[in-house]
Amino acid sequence: MDPKLKYPLPENVKSHTLEVTRSARWFHIGESPKNSNEIIVVLHGYGQHPSYMLNSLQSLEVPGRCICAPEGLSKFYIRGTNGRVGASWMTRDNRQQEITDQIAYLTFWLKSLEIPETTPVTLIGFSQGVATAARWSAHGAKIDTLIFTSGQLPPEWVASPPNLSDRLKEIHIIRPKNDEYYTPDAFKVDVNILNQFGFHVNRHEPEGTHTLNPELLGEILN
Repeated sequence: MDPKLKYPLPENVKSHTLEVTRSARWFHIGESPKNSNEIIVVLHGYGQHPSYMLNSLQSLEVPGRCICAPEGLSKFYIRGTNGRVGASWMTRDNRQQEITDQIAYLTFWLKSLEIPETTPVTLIGFSQGVATAARWSAHGAKIDTLIFTSGQLPPEWVASPPNLSDRLKEIHIIRPKNDEYYTPDAFKVDVNILNQFGFHVNRHEPEGTHTLNPELLGEILN
């Protein structure tokens, strides 16, 4: 634990949890979910705003495709106490409860779209969204294609094989050659983890930095 953050919490202070109802936002471009014949779900990175992320993916719009981006439940000002706002999926404080809550949220959200069982679903995790996508998919999220880009797999995937949906047909993992945050060593470790579990892994190392690559995603989706 980081001593600067004074973790773990003081033992003499008792912690409690309480379930509450709150609103969560999600955004989409392209067709509405109910009118689409393909769903693309994109989980944003730390501090991103999903609407700006979707705006950068407009080249992926094709007839019949819905591209959705749910928003992490923790929002904050990117710099200081004013200006642009971003979101986060979790922190390590109360870590296990945060993981449980994010999986429950995403599962409920996908169900709320009321899409037919036969509609293909692609899940893309970017940066911090990679760990979130991995955790959600490991709890049986009904997806057909899984794409990890510019982010590390969570430690749970190292400890034991994930319980992936029987629908899953493809796994892709992407590291741009000049990614400032996702190192070549971390990429190699993640590829080895996926291969170790017996998954067919499509690895991609395009030119670029720590950003989504619409051109490569378009090639994968098509």
